[in-house]
Amino acid sequence: MIDSSPWANRPHRGRPTVPLALTSAQRFDIESAIRPEKAERRVVLRGQALLFMADGVPAPDIAMVLGVHERTVFKWRARFECDHPETKLADAPRSGRPPSLSRPTTARRS
Repeated sequence: MIDSSPWANRPHRGRPTVPLALTSAQRFDIESAIRPEKAERRVVLRGQALLFMADGVPAPDIAMVLGVHERTVFKWRARFECDHPETKLADAPRSGRPPSLSRPTTARRS
């Protein structure tokens, strides 16, 4: 995990940064979700961004540290402004063709 103390509550231009409210249980859930080596990169990025937002780090600094665009950080911020932000780390279900369970047909030899 990345230490947010150098960037937290740092003076910057623009609107003041309002930290996201996280309980200690939510913070523990997020830290445990981004810790395993098998975690997806996008889940780890979102989790680190969420922890930065809870510590009061400005969006431009989060974007710089994580290597994403600033607009992405603002999208994540809107996504995490709910009662249980730890549930929003994974991707949302997408529409598309359902997976096929039947075997593919092959040409038969006579």
